[in-house]
Amino acid sequence: MSIKTDVLTAGRPTKIWPKKLLDKSIEVWFTVAVLGQWIFAFYVALFYGGAAMDGDFMRWNRVLPHGYVEGETMGNTAVAIHLLFAIIVMVGGPMQFIPKLRSYFPRFHRWNGRFYIGAAFLISLSGIYMVVTKGTISGLVGDISVSLNGVLILTFALMALRTAMKRNFTVHRKWALRLFLTMAGVWFFRIGLMFWLFVHGKPVGFDPETFRGPFLVFLGFAQYLLPLAVLELYFLAQKNKSQGAKIAMSIGMIILTLITALGTFAATMGMWIPRIS
Repeated sequence: MSIKTDVLTAGRPTKIWPKKLLDKSIEVWFTVAVLGQWIFAFYVALFYGGAAMDGDFMRWNRVLPHGYVEGETMGNTAVAIHLLFAIIVMVGGPMQFIPKLRSYFPRFHRWNGRFYIGAAFLISLSGIYMVVTKGTISGLVGDISVSLNGVLILTFALMALRTAMKRNFTVHRKWALRLFLTMAGVWFFRIGLMFWLFVHGKPVGFDPETFRGPFLVFLGFAQYLLPLAVLELYFLAQKNKSQGAKIAMSIGMIILTLITALGTFAATMGMWIPRIS
């Protein structure tokens, strides 16, 4: 499957091969990332949705500590909203960045975009509420990193909405891409963790029992700050007239694509399939 993204349409077209290489490297990474997110969404739907359909909500706690607490209606509702909309945006969100869909089905693009931004607000607010009322397994540092992710989602969603209303679509796409990356924070965390375990063959830099340690502190913030940094580097490389900058960025994206693919494979085989099989 090949998906061309909005970032490929920014700027003036050129026949210089470094520009084409950069565009293709972004396209391939996006395709791999979307497939990985769809696999994750499928797992979330089967595991959490299956438990809900069976009426066995306590099964959520096998993966999400304190995900379901009997008698806590507000907290349980927040978790359910968070999970439901996470599935929907992981499936429908990437469609916003496919130019052909936007060109041939502009009404779908507009309504899907409105839903996407609305879901971003619900996911971030429910996520912050979950942190405040339930906390995270990683303690205070985890609470801070997840809350910051929620704040960034709210900020980027607002900026994407404002620029769309002003019909400043070039800037709007940049904010929408930032929103897309921060919304995928939980997915980046999981493939990052599983890639780390795949490389080392054992837990390094954290205690698997307490789920605390320097690596998890790093990953807690890197799950969204690192993708955002890479996106900004891409914007800079795109504007830069230097062919060397575009080639270097392309090489970096090829490496990140391999990491993304390996992390997705490790998470799928080692984490997601065993829980639904």
